[in-house]
Amino acid sequence: MLTISSSDVQKIFSHCSSALPNEACGILAGHAGNVERVYRMTNAEASPNFYRMDSAEQFKVLREIYHTGLDLVGIYHSHTDSRAYPSPVDIELAYYPEAVYMIIAGDGKNSFLAKGYNIVEGTVTEVPLNILEAR
Repeated sequence: MLTISSSDVQKIFSHCSSALPNEACGILAGHAGNVERVYRMTNAEASPNFYRMDSAEQFKVLREIYHTGLDLVGIYHSHTDSRAYPSPVDIELAYYPEAVYMIIAGDGKNSFLAKGYNIVEGTVTEVPLNILEAR
């Protein structure tokens, strides 16, 4: 299970909306499946069908996560024209087996759906998202 606040989910949806028509991507940091920090990343491909995080930015964020004592708990990206399920390319490029891959699908009108997956050695398993409402 990946636990994330509704305000962080809204930040992710906002990022996905602002990136249109291209895919958005980012990193989720925290502990034991609990998201504590969302990092918006630059899609170096600037593509509606593929994402690749800017490598210098990714290195900087991963170093910051390590130095602040957090863990990489997830990676998110949007699908601009397909469902919230890993594509064959997503599965092939899933380099972090410990991470939950959060995929956001949109309808092009600022309506989004998020789903989570573990991807380990080509096997995709859905992971429930526990979205905590603001108090």
